[in-house]
Amino acid sequence: MKDGTWREDLVRNTRFEETPLGREWTGLGEPIPGSGGVTLAFVFDVTGSMYDDLVQVMDGASRILERTLSRSTKAISNYALIPFHDPEVGPATLTADPEEFQRELRGLYVQGGGDCPEMSVGAIQLAVEVSHPGSFIYVFSDARAKDYNRKQELLQLLQHKQSQVVFVLTGDCGDRSHPGYRVYEEIAATSSGQIFHLDKQQVKEVLKWVEEAIQASKVHLLSTDHERGGEHTWLVPFDPSLKEVTISVSGPAPEIEVRDPAGKILQKGRGLEEHLNIPNSAKVLTLKPHRPGVWSVKIQSSGRHSVRITGVSAIDFRASFSPQPTFDLNHPRERPVHGLPISVLINCTGLEPPGHLKGVELYNSSGQPLVSLPTRPLSNGSSSQLWVGPQFQAPRGSFLLKVMGEDPDGHPLQRVSGVAYTSVVPGERLRLVQLEGVWSWGHDAFL
Repeated sequence: MKDGTWREDLVRNTRFEETPLGREWTGLGEPIPGSGGVTLAFVFDVTGSMYDDLVQVMDGASRILERTLSRSTKAISNYALIPFHDPEVGPATLTADPEEFQRELRGLYVQGGGDCPEMSVGAIQLAVEVSHPGSFIYVFSDARAKDYNRKQELLQLLQHKQSQVVFVLTGDCGDRSHPGYRVYEEIAATSSGQIFHLDKQQVKEVLKWVEEAIQASKVHLLSTDHERGGEHTWLVPFDPSLKEVTISVSGPAPEIEVRDPAGKILQKGRGLEEHLNIPNSAKVLTLKPHRPGVWSVKIQSSGRHSVRITGVSAIDFRASFSPQPTFDLNHPRERPVHGLPISVLINCTGLEPPGHLKGVELYNSSGQPLVSLPTRPLSNGSSSQLWVGPQFQAPRGSFLLKVMGEDPDGHPLQRVSGVAYTSVVPGERLRLVQLEGVWSWGHDAFL
């Protein structure tokens, strides 16, 4: 084994702790995921039909690494590579050496094939387990998942680690209604990731976008998923701290129209930069907001689609939940408890006084509001921007959080959670596993 490279065996060096309601933080002083460097992980299907994809990924990886390493603020602290096929997953390679990562990637050997479903959920879970919180995970495959029944454990892990999973698919086994494909949609929706459907020769186009997408201080401004085609207009405040905004739509016949606060439509090459345009699959645009205020983003697609708006900013938040009216700041919970009154605590970073939060909103995956709550500052004797809302009952199903407020100059600001939350069911036992210092979820349920 080369220095700096760790191969994960999923068995040795483990220990277990249990808690009836979920993992406890070590405290609110813990950094927001991604603030201390994150992992770039490639999860790659090594069946024989993926040879053309692998050639493009090897070429694109060198450009991605060159671009990320050249930035003044380093977003990536290490790299993970997880090969998979049926029936094997791994071994995983985790290294801080970009050259070692590229050598391992070039050393992948594609072979076999014939059986379409692959063990992709287990491979993604392994990638999330070995990666830092808030990491970038890219899945390359031309098949749906065979092990889709393992999804709950992975979704819980994603809510804890708050990593983003993006799928680059050049096939789907011909049935997008199959649970083995729909699990990809659930994983992407939970992690604010997306699914890109491509022809084999288009993989390199997505990798060019990945070069731009891997940014330090990435924040989420909007995340929605829609079962049907149609047109939606979203009003999103862009505050002055946003250095860059990226709008991405994944779905058939995607279109994006952006208007500034004065109502002027931005044109490509004059305020808008196009990073990806695949007519039947995806469109990605970036802009540098020239004025703060409420911007209008109109999205169109002819079928099932997802919308993500992200930015680069130092202002972000982390949420925790408590079934008690008062918070134990040393042991906040990352997931609400189903059926019990709970309060939400927001730890806002990068927002200087007199900047403040006004409220928090829970909304469903299609962007419809479920619960709106006012927030008040929580006095705890520290310099942290801590805000708490009144008690409420978490809605059924999954939801995202949107926080709203003003910056020190009175400009409106908005951030949304990087993951969709689901409630912990009382009586559910969650098991924590530590592998070489990396915490992950196991799952034991009891009634």
